[in-house]
Amino acid sequence: MKFFVAVSLLSAITSTCASLLSRQTFPTCSQSCLANADLGSCNADDDTCLCNTPAFVSSTATCIASSCTGDDLTEANAAAQDLCLAVGVTLTASSIPISTSTAPASSGSASATTTSAVSSQTSSNSNGYSTYVWPDHLYDELEHLLVDQEGFNNGADFKRAITPCTYYVNGNQTLGRMTAAQWLRTAFHDFATADVAAGTGGMDASIGWETDRPENVGSAFNDSLSLFAPFVNRHVSMADLIALSVVTSVGVCSSPNIHIPLRGGRVDASEGGTFGVPEPETDIQTTLNQFAQAGFNQQDAIGLTACGHTLGNVHHAGFPQVVGPEAVTPNNTGGGVHFDSTVDVFDVLVVNEYLAGNGQRGGPLVTSENVTVRSDLRLYTSDNNITMEGLSDSQEHFVSECVSLFARMLDTVPSSTTLSDVIIPLELKPVNITLDFVEDETGFHTVFAGYIRLLSTAFTENANVTLSWLDRNGRSSPAFVTTTTYHASEHKGTGIFGDTFFHVFNTTIDPTLGISSFDVNVEDSTGESGSTVRYPIQDRVFVMKSRSDVDDEGRVEVTAAVLSSTTTDVNTVTAVFAFPTPQIGTMSPGIESLSLPLMLSNSSVDFDPGYIMFTTSTQLPLGISNAYQVTVDVIADFGDGEVSDKFRRLKI
Repeated sequence: MKFFVAVSLLSAITSTCASLLSRQTFPTCSQSCLANADLGSCNADDDTCLCNTPAFVSSTATCIASSCTGDDLTEANAAAQDLCLAVGVTLTASSIPISTSTAPASSGSASATTTSAVSSQTSSNSNGYSTYVWPDHLYDELEHLLVDQEGFNNGADFKRAITPCTYYVNGNQTLGRMTAAQWLRTAFHDFATADVAAGTGGMDASIGWETDRPENVGSAFNDSLSLFAPFVNRHVSMADLIALSVVTSVGVCSSPNIHIPLRGGRVDASEGGTFGVPEPETDIQTTLNQFAQAGFNQQDAIGLTACGHTLGNVHHAGFPQVVGPEAVTPNNTGGGVHFDSTVDVFDVLVVNEYLAGNGQRGGPLVTSENVTVRSDLRLYTSDNNITMEGLSDSQEHFVSECVSLFARMLDTVPSSTTLSDVIIPLELKPVNITLDFVEDETGFHTVFAGYIRLLSTAFTENANVTLSWLDRNGRSSPAFVTTTTYHASEHKGTGIFGDTFFHVFNTTIDPTLGISSFDVNVEDSTGESGSTVRYPIQDRVFVMKSRSDVDDEGRVEVTAAVLSSTTTDVNTVTAVFAFPTPQIGTMSPGIESLSLPLMLSNSSVDFDPGYIMFTTSTQLPLGISNAYQVTVDVIADFGDGEVSDKFRRLKI
């Protein structure tokens, strides 16, 4: 039970602190954990602040899980829930419900990865650390890109693109460019034209339309957007990927890994925004006015600039007025000059070297012989170095301030955009869950397949995962069980949140009995079992991946299986395709939709009784650069309502 109760306490533990020690409802086993909790910026007696602070979730949860067992664990969880409810905060689990539980279906008909399920289901708190309802396509996609960064099932190779952090993924290494630093610059330039009073600009990928402006010189923007473009899809915008790149850059280039909160839901602009990114020549008052327009005061402006300039260089090739030709060498053909002496590490050294006047002394925007381009110096000294001296207090303080400032930057969006809750890595996650059909000598069978991904903990390192299910009528059977397969050499991934373990399953189900839910059970290497988690799944309509595909020229075919005794039970079956299209003027692709009816397949004549196959094929009107971006929703209109299987990739 330790693993699952610990996970269920992830949000609850954010409320535990020294002030709780006097509460008799907390069991003795948890006392030392509470006493040693990191209060963050909260006072020890401020339960409202503590109940909304996730900073010390992981360490305290691990402590209580290893200190308490059985009823004590349940008691600790209930006590934390009650305490925070008293100050108006409903605590939530980040991924897995406690105890044996049934995860109710999300609103509407079961859909998406052939399933609708809830991993946790209480309301969000004021910081946006909320319930996760599986499947949530935006959350699932961004969480995948955030967590699965290298190895098995990696999302976009983002980590590889900036490993090591001096690496330049788009060209010759002697240029001296750093992709990790380019990502930070791209995000800042996208954000900097925000006008919070007008509700316009910010993180909206308008930078793609603005790369020919003098304020946006250099290759960083098109380098970055061209790298991100193959991963834009119906649920993940280019603006979301720009935000993700900041989180990844800072996380990969720090040790221990720094985690900036990430939200999704940004909407890509269809044109360039206003002018207004500060340039090296911009006077201090104009610079401060531009930051203020974006919602950042003087202290914020200084902090954000210092945080952004702990990685990377200024290049003679892009800024000859800042860096002279003497910087150009055979191994530094772009003529880059570092901001600090640890160019590839996200640390406070850029501040310390500036204040001490040693090393790189803050970089060329402080030290350039051309006084008119010393924009960082003008900004840092605009409050007599008070902010920079504060940032130099410690590495921990610098990181804390940078995380806060970057999070605010990434969350600055047009007023018409509603961001998701913070994407919290999931300890347990069903991945690519599919239903299909296979025929053998005994007839047709439903194939139930996919992965169960575990995030690295002491419990999951050598865990065993089993699945069981209920039939279409909710009945169980000893035969409705399958084991999973995990081979570290094949099924292990990693990223800034640690290692991931993908447990693979592929089993058959009697199509006449069907399936209505599946249970996941995890046991550690000693055989200790965690709680069972149940996920509803529907088998009334699903995309058959064995008969659905898209090629690189855009030729697409989709076949769906529909549970129905006769064709009159189904009014219509429709496929809605979403696919990328190029846009003149930006490296960001647009996403277009195409809706087509599915027709009764001739193959249904010989198909298993109870299911009918519907199919369609078409030529998508584009030259696809990445067929992985093409997705389809299949919606069947029955007499009792619609049932859908949504956001299916046709090429994996």
